[in-house]
Amino acid sequence: MRSLNPSPSRPERLTPADLGLALLALASGASDAIAFLTLGKVFTSAMTGNMALLGISLSQGHLSDAFLGLSALTGFVVGVATAAAVSEYRAGTGLAGVLRPLLALEAVYLICFAFIWTAGRHPAEGGAAFGLIVLSSAAMGIQSVAARTIHAPGINTIVFTSTLVSIITSITGAVVRRAHPLVGFATLRQIGIFFTYALGAIVAAVLTQHELAWVAFVPLVSVLGAFACCEFDARRDGKKR
Repeated sequence: MRSLNPSPSRPERLTPADLGLALLALASGASDAIAFLTLGKVFTSAMTGNMALLGISLSQGHLSDAFLGLSALTGFVVGVATAAAVSEYRAGTGLAGVLRPLLALEAVYLICFAFIWTAGRHPAEGGAAFGLIVLSSAAMGIQSVAARTIHAPGINTIVFTSTLVSIITSITGAVVRRAHPLVGFATLRQIGIFFTYALGAIVAAVLTQHELAWVAFVPLVSVLGAFACCEFDARRDGKKR
């Protein structure tokens, strides 16, 4: 993907890469909402939150809840390690050459998640719940590596604390300097990604209440959309050459 160069400068316009990042953020927001609302109050992308919940569960002696948190952490670590190995193996093939297998692998995990989800009972219990948590968190671990590969400064699709800090500091600095405009295009990108994560959580929460059978497909469709953005940008770059 030509627009995904690891350069600090990015075009002052929306690109397929931006849409891909937004779709990945939507996937992680939906995954977190699904896990928290239906799989035992854990997150599958927000590992900082999981560590806090894990500490609370252990301090209160809720070992079953602690095991759910450990499952999410384990899956995430496996996903990151797998994605890192793929990235090393595909090094030198270009950004599209790295992103394709990463997003495809994430989609495979999410397909397995959707299959188990639709075939099982709700709410999931026992081994099914642990399996769903591991699959979702592994997919989000892979996604974290894919997002880092894109090299979009100040933008992430998993951890949004640093993005929020960047948004606030940029706007505050503009106010202090009396700069115009107060919100630059790069900051608007960050705000858009930040709220897309929230949108994913909202969509998943609504579907959980009304269309439980379909909610598992929200992360999968979002990642497939991101894959399509990768392919579109790569082919556009190839035609320009």
